[in-house]
Amino acid sequence: MESSFQPLVSIIVPLYNQEKYIGACLRSVCRQTYKNLEIIVINDGSTDSSPKMAHNWAEKDERISVIDKQNQGVSLARRDGLLAANGDYVTFLDSDDTLKRYSIEIMVECALNTDVDLVQCSYDKQIGFIKRRKADRNYMFPYNQLISQPELFERYYVGFFSNKVFPILMWGKLYRKSVLDKAFQNTELFSSEVNLMGEDLYFNMKLFPYLGSMYRIDKSVYNYRYGGGTYGFNKNFPQLFILSDKRLHLLDEYSYTEGYQPLFEEYVACLYYHASQMIHYKKCRKDDVIDFLKHEINNRELMPRLVDFYSQNGSNSEAVKLLCSKDYEAMFDYAMKDAKRMFCSYKYRLFEFIVKLFTRFS
Repeated sequence: MESSFQPLVSIIVPLYNQEKYIGACLRSVCRQTYKNLEIIVINDGSTDSSPKMAHNWAEKDERISVIDKQNQGVSLARRDGLLAANGDYVTFLDSDDTLKRYSIEIMVECALNTDVDLVQCSYDKQIGFIKRRKADRNYMFPYNQLISQPELFERYYVGFFSNKVFPILMWGKLYRKSVLDKAFQNTELFSSEVNLMGEDLYFNMKLFPYLGSMYRIDKSVYNYRYGGGTYGFNKNFPQLFILSDKRLHLLDEYSYTEGYQPLFEEYVACLYYHASQMIHYKKCRKDDVIDFLKHEINNRELMPRLVDFYSQNGSNSEAVKLLCSKDYEAMFDYAMKDAKRMFCSYKYRLFEFIVKLFTRFS
């Protein structure tokens, strides 16, 4: 790096039962070309040998510290890591993923050259031993261009309400620590309710209004391991419905009218998707699926606003019309058709088989 200033970077690694991957994860961190690091591993009540492995790594590299705690979920593990961090910048790394050797150097160099609060990078997606560059050309946020407030908020905040703007994941980013501290003092960055599904979106959505500037570079710095909870039935999926209410509150707080329609559209899609998952993976009875739909629709704070929005603006979507009319029998039939279309196709079954095969032997 050209600059003589070498800011301290805190790398926060939440750890829960990853004995198969934690070694490779920490090895990739210790081998970084950028050396001024503190590596904070938060053992979130693991029951396998991964905490012992992490402590062994800490004995070999004084930059690593391990904090052992009771299991509370990944979001609160990251919170505890942030509270312990002393760096000028912070980045997050999942314990089953790895960093490329020049990752931190690339992000720090960009942060110093542009003086931005957030550096966003690309990543590689890995299934077993197969790795490919994640295609992110569809995102609206431009490469190699500094975007500052108020444009940053006015034009791009909509990305947290379904439109593709930039990856909303916490990893693959370098955050200015002072901005994280300010946001942490003034808002809830980590939620105990949204803790296992959608927690990355929640964090960045709450942080975004506090950012002064952002820069996106077209370089891959992160190796994301696909598998585990990323396919098949996800019991934590309903946390996204809780997140929908929280996103609605933010739209109201900032009077951000551009976000309402994409939020409502995404909620409808997620509602039917989870019903379809229940049908396909859990083999739920019709009555159980309808009970889920009734409970969600009658108890979700967002629902009256959604119905009011579509009654004023109309919709050509059959899914929306059935939901607004509360025709639960027809909604179940719609979800049944979705389940057959999404999960029973030859293409999806082949994909599922490949993921299971490669994640088993990787």
